[in-house]
Amino acid sequence: MIEKIALGLLGLAIGVVPTMVWLPNPALAEAGVEERVTQESVILAQAGTWADVTLRLEDLPRGFTAMPPAELAKLKEDLSQDEINVENVFAFVAQEQFQLIMGITTRLETVQQQQQFDELLRDPEKLKALLAENLEDTNVPPQPLNNVSNIGDVAAGVSLQVDLDNLLARLEILVLRKNQMGAFVFVLYREGQRPLYPIAEVGRQLDRRVQEVRTRRN
Repeated sequence: MIEKIALGLLGLAIGVVPTMVWLPNPALAEAGVEERVTQESVILAQAGTWADVTLRLEDLPRGFTAMPPAELAKLKEDLSQDEINVENVFAFVAQEQFQLIMGITTRLETVQQQQQFDELLRDPEKLKALLAENLEDTNVPPQPLNNVSNIGDVAAGVSLQVDLDNLLARLEILVLRKNQMGAFVFVLYREGQRPLYPIAEVGRQLDRRVQEVRTRRN
């Protein structure tokens, strides 16, 4: 299951890069960046359900724009194949800086699902091989992500150099599990830049949201 999710999300992330980052997107421009606290996010925060375990626009520094809801719904539909239980899909772009943050959360209802998820995260070489598959080879080997060991119950990730139509970029991928929630996070930025919002911070934010949900339920 985890392999299907990782490869499916990776393919979609690379597929939306040209429209979200490298090219102007009128739909994103119309969404605006000033509307930072939406009514939807307030409702979700009050509800305290698994739908609340997501990254929100107000979590990010100014300059990011959320992918329009219709596009997110289409991404969720595309990912929800092969009986994969996708809970949330989020995607944000900072077009001026050519940066993208994208991810999904998925529920791991059974102990077996959680164990299978954890097994891959505890095998760094297998994880690197899986996440590097089907990417344009730049002859730069993938590197493990640092500073993610204290996120969730288990977390691991890789940093890859990718070639996007002759533009070198850095793709960081973090996979984590916290209780019954698994998450895949992608942060993309031009090679040589620094991410405006580090991927470890995305992971910690999701970690906190899981804890908030559990606290409200108790």
